[in-house]
Amino acid sequence: MPAKSFYVLKLKTVPAKYGLSKNIQDLLMALDHYHDGSIDAVELGRLVRLSRNRRASIANTIQKCAGLLKKSPEEITTCVDVIEMCTELLEIADRKPPMDGFPFMRLPVEIRERVLGLMIDNIFRTKSVIPASNKNGSCKCPRFDRDTVFQTAQMKDLACVFGSNLITLEFFRVFFREKTFRFRCTCELQSHLISNDMFLDNVRSIVVHWSGSESAKTFRLLAKMPKLESLGIVISKLTFIHLNERSALMKTYFPLAFKTIRIADVLGLDELLEIRGLHQVGVMLAPTSRGGSQSYKMDRANLLELLSSRLTQAKEDEDHDMELA
Repeated sequence: MPAKSFYVLKLKTVPAKYGLSKNIQDLLMALDHYHDGSIDAVELGRLVRLSRNRRASIANTIQKCAGLLKKSPEEITTCVDVIEMCTELLEIADRKPPMDGFPFMRLPVEIRERVLGLMIDNIFRTKSVIPASNKNGSCKCPRFDRDTVFQTAQMKDLACVFGSNLITLEFFRVFFREKTFRFRCTCELQSHLISNDMFLDNVRSIVVHWSGSESAKTFRLLAKMPKLESLGIVISKLTFIHLNERSALMKTYFPLAFKTIRIADVLGLDELLEIRGLHQVGVMLAPTSRGGSQSYKMDRANLLELLSSRLTQAKEDEDHDMELA
């Protein structure tokens, strides 16, 4: 045990004899912990800097020991030890902290996800997010939602906050799982699914307007998403423009039979019905279709009943049925 130790000072009853304050006693005890490796220099320096009274107690103790030396020269050894310990505390407190930053990735994954979740809720105040449109020259679908995509100051600063690729990946993994993502057409959704593997692997909630020539391919991709739990389908007049392959062929030969397009003839319905394992399914009317004809309301209600009964089935159920067959 080193001679300059608060434990040794206590054995000599120095704190009581010199009238050392509780603040300086706490700091001297922390200095012992620093020497035995219980805390590091950063934490010890923080203990000194975060309290004016503690830092003032160091100066007061040095002044008290200097005055005591004049009155009792025989206390020179103990007084010098206390002064040197106080000087060491000041030297550690005045060191510049390391620039490496907080070791965030050393925290347990549950705590990291909780911190990132709070950050996401603070930056993106709404539950629903409209992603920026990927430039897709082949998509000419009309837009019911506004195309304006705004960025707050916090969103712009995200690139500066994450200095590590690992933190960036973990942030977006939590982000894709926490928010609901709305798409203006199936073409736009397909573009995001193809270009962003992390989005495809982690997103849990999607709302998409059922329109566009890529509906079948897009809904086929949805069936491969491992984390998808909630799906919202928005229907409108645009939903009935593109027909599936069989109906398109039949319309060529039997045009009168397709004077009124049925939901069963729409492109993508067969692929949509192949999705399994969802927890929640919703069907909505696009803004311009709300309050429209009774047939649209019936289509919405019937489609909701159909999708809810099929898409919420467990994936294992279908595999089991195939084995029995």
